[in-house]
Order: sequence, then C-alpha cells, then structure tokens
Amino acid sequence: MLNIDIIIPVYNAEEYLERCINSIDIDTNRNVTVILVNDGSTDNSLMLCKRMKKKYKKNIKVINQENKGVSDARNAGLEYVSGDYITFMDPDDAYDIGYIKKCVQKIKKFNNPDLVITPYKRVYGEKKIVNDLYDITNEEIILSGDDLLKTMYGMNISEVVNPAIMNDLSPVWGKFYKKSLILGKKFADIKEVGSEDLLFNINILKLDNKILYIPECYYLYTKTNNSSITTNFDENLISSWENLFSLMKTQAKREKYNTEYFTRLDVRQYLSKMSLVRAIYNSKNLTVKNKVSIAKKTVKNPEYNKFKYSDFPNIISRWKILMWLCDHEYMYVLYIIIRLLEPYKNKLK
Repeated sequence: MLNIDIIIPVYNAEEYLERCINSIDIDTNRNVTVILVNDGSTDNSLMLCKRMKKKYKKNIKVINQENKGVSDARNAGLEYVSGDYITFMDPDDAYDIGYIKKCVQKIKKFNNPDLVITPYKRVYGEKKIVNDLYDITNEEIILSGDDLLKTMYGMNISEVVNPAIMNDLSPVWGKFYKKSLILGKKFADIKEVGSEDLLFNINILKLDNKILYIPECYYLYTKTNNSSITTNFDENLISSWENLFSLMKTQAKREKYNTEYFTRLDVRQYLSKMSLVRAIYNSKNLTVKNKVSIAKKTVKNPEYNKFKYSDFPNIISRWKILMWLCDHEYMYVLYIIIRLLEPYKNKLK
C-alpha cells in the first residue's frame, strides 16, 4: 500500500477547513495521513483541527505553533512525514471526487515516478475554470525533470501567448512528491523570495527525474472574494523577486544547465515586470504619484529589459498593449488601464 502524507498549513481557516478535510475522504483513503499545522490562528481553527484529530485519530496529526508564515508551517509539517509520497494542500482548497484514489492508482501503474502533477480547477463561488496545464487532456504524459525545469524557468519566446499562465506549474499543491525527492528540503521565506513554491520545486528537481502528469484528476483551487482587490505595498516585493531570479540563475550555473535555461529566465524576468507593476499599482498605501515613481524605477532595471514587446509574435493583444506601454514608460496611462482591468483579471486569464 502506498502511504500519502498531506501537509496543510492552517491560519484562520475555520470557514473552509472542514470542507478541505472532508474532500480528502479519509474514510475511504486509510493510507492517508493529514498533517495540520496551525500557524498561530486567532479564530477557531485550532479547535477544529483537534476535533478532526479526535474524529480520524491516527490519520491526522496536529502541530501547533506561533504565527510564522506558510513556509515555516510547511517546513514544520515536513518534520513529521513518514509516507511514500508527500503532497501539500491549502486549507481553503479541496480535492475533486476520487482524487487521492485515482492518483494512487496511477502512481502504481507508472512504477512510482519521482513526481506526479495533476491539473486543477480555479473555483470562484459556483464557477469552476478548468486548467489542464498540458494540451493533451485525455491521457497520461511522462516528462523528464529537464522538461519541467525548463518550463519553470520560463517560456520559450515562441510559446508566449498568454503570459498569465507562466506560473501555472509553480505551486506545490496539486503535486505528489516521492519522499526521497524532498527529504531534507525546506521552503524559503516568501519575504525573501518572490515565489517560495517555484524556488522549492526548482531546488528539488533533477534533470533525470521521472515525472507523471495525470489528466482529468483535479485539485480545486479556491479563489475567495476578498473585500478589496488592493493590498498594502510591501517594500520587500521588488527585492524578493530580484533575489528569486538571482537564485535561479545561480542554480543554473551551478548545475551547468544549457543556455536555453538562461534565455527562458530572461523571458520570465521581462514578463514579470508587468506583474510587479500591477502589484504596485493595486497597492492601497501609496499615492498615485508614488506608485508611478516606484513602477517607473522598476521597469528601468536592465534585467527586465532584455526583450521588447515586439519580440513575442504570438502574444495576445491585451498583453501586447500593456507591454508596449511598459516598454515606452507610459506609466500613467498604464496605471489607468490596470486599475480599470483589475476587477476582471480572473476572467481575462
């Protein structure tokens, strides 16, 4: 029997946590151990974790710690793993019906690959948008670590159609990691790197890893409707992404990856400047003048300008317009357009 450990960092998740755990279907999947890491919740999440522990006994472990953030919570969970495969889940997400059972069957059928990837559905209330990740949706795909690493480093120029999908393979949820693949590995602090999930995946993968993609087996990624689409500007935002890109480049040099990796990383950096600009413009603790000033300084960074919008012949029109404005530093016009489009961003992806 294949044993599966599911690590769930929990912070103020009482509204969703029971739905999340119920979707695992522990009564059917007795080979599963759920590791709940309560990260200093101030609501009733810890009480709910303990109630679930009482209900499922040996199939649930509860760890309680002070609030340290999602990376530290996942790292705490990794200290308690004992299963053959480890997967991660967010407490407001869920699994489609039969998810674990299907994945275990495929893992056995394909002789225990190093990593298993599943597609997901983005859930907005009653609406679900399917993201199959790969064009082939009706049969399994065997990939090498080289295949996946290249995609994570960035897109090939000819592949760039909709840059919004660039990070679709980055999350650690929706993946099953063979224990030997991640033993001793840790998540970096998101305050220090732009994407702790992306860096974790890049750090663990080797070029010769065997990776299985399972179609039609969906993780349900829930997008909650926050009261505001804006957040406070984090002064570490820009430096954290620059640090991530630097670490990726250092790894590519250390592992002696071929030149395609460096080109893909340059593409990622060029396309990422729009994400940074959007985050700056949607912050609520800066004046418009300050937003434009910070954004303009950001887009002037040479590391984000190794390409121009016209280098991407297949990019969709709305992105071409946004990148043209960015390349020509029409920052006030770009601000107006981004603020107008933001309420519709989920529909535009």
